[in-house]
Amino acid sequence: LIFAWLQTEEARGVLWWAAADLLLAASVPMMASLNLIPGDPPVVVGITLLNISPALIWASARAVNRRRIDIAIVGSGAVIWLIAFAMPTFRDSAGAQIGLNLVIVSAFLFAAAYEFWRARGDRLTARWPLVVLLVLHAGSCAVGAFDSLFVQGMALTGLAILHSWLGFVHLETLAFVVGTSIFTVAMARERNEMAHKIAAATDALTGVATRRAFYECGEPMVRAAGEKTAVAIILFDLDGFKAINDTYGHGPGDEVLKRFGGAAMKTLRSSDLIGRLGGEEFGAVLPGASVGAAYVAAERIRVAFAEACAQVGDGTIRATVSAGIAAAQTGSTLDSLVQAADLALYRAKLQGRDRVEVGIAPEASEAEVLASAAPSRKVA
Repeated sequence: LIFAWLQTEEARGVLWWAAADLLLAASVPMMASLNLIPGDPPVVVGITLLNISPALIWASARAVNRRRIDIAIVGSGAVIWLIAFAMPTFRDSAGAQIGLNLVIVSAFLFAAAYEFWRARGDRLTARWPLVVLLVLHAGSCAVGAFDSLFVQGMALTGLAILHSWLGFVHLETLAFVVGTSIFTVAMARERNEMAHKIAAATDALTGVATRRAFYECGEPMVRAAGEKTAVAIILFDLDGFKAINDTYGHGPGDEVLKRFGGAAMKTLRSSDLIGRLGGEEFGAVLPGASVGAAYVAAERIRVAFAEACAQVGDGTIRATVSAGIAAAQTGSTLDSLVQAADLALYRAKLQGRDRVEVGIAPEASEAEVLASAAPSRKVA
């Protein structure tokens, strides 16, 4: 686990889990004697470490989900056990000591399983074996706690025989440690690979998809559209962007591009795809959207972008965007839609820019589009 963390230091969850296993390993020699006496310092320290170890597994799950780790919660199990140990009746009962320890272990493991389950949307397949192992181990500890507290109790002296439930917990813990180590490392690597894929598919400046990712993801979305499913594409081009760069510099120009990416992602649905096709040109694929719905979305982005750029630089930059829309028909491809939307975008440029135009059809020629370009009122 530590070696895996050294390879990917961003994977802090692996390091927390390594700490949990190290504490578990440190506690074993303190408990590995046939003549243990309740209250002996090694026994107290060993069981205290056993109470902290599952809390570190919970912390690992929180770290994987990039959630805050409360150190007070991590130490709470050990504190509860030590407070109980201060009571004479508890101190003289090995069954009570082991039972409370298993209750604490079970609670933290169930909490860790829940932490992994709640972030199931990140599509890490190694997450699910971890959830299963955590639930099984937590359940075993819960049954062992019940057995120690209410059924046959346990003495700290003597062997944990296999036909007892506590003996089963000992054996099952070995499988848990090995299995979770394997899947924790696998999940860290899986997350690292996913991060690289996301970085390669995301435009670093604007936060939208790269051109390659746009075509790789957009083509299946268009192919999935048939006679019963609508899909529309919007092409955007920032008006006079070269003049903005030449006049104000690349810093404000980059900020304008960022503002457009932010305005587009805030306006579009999570199911829509927005990508930077090159320079100041962007494309969006809207599955399930009609031409009218795409037109409304493009207008909202146009207005939101103009408002977002009002504060760029000293406020003198007037950045606008033109857009062209095309709707898929049976047999349409992403390339044919891009060509149709590009012709509509060209028409928007001819008619004064800062506007949205709709393409005639994916099969329309440039001559047909230019012939249809009659002056029309700009949409407010």
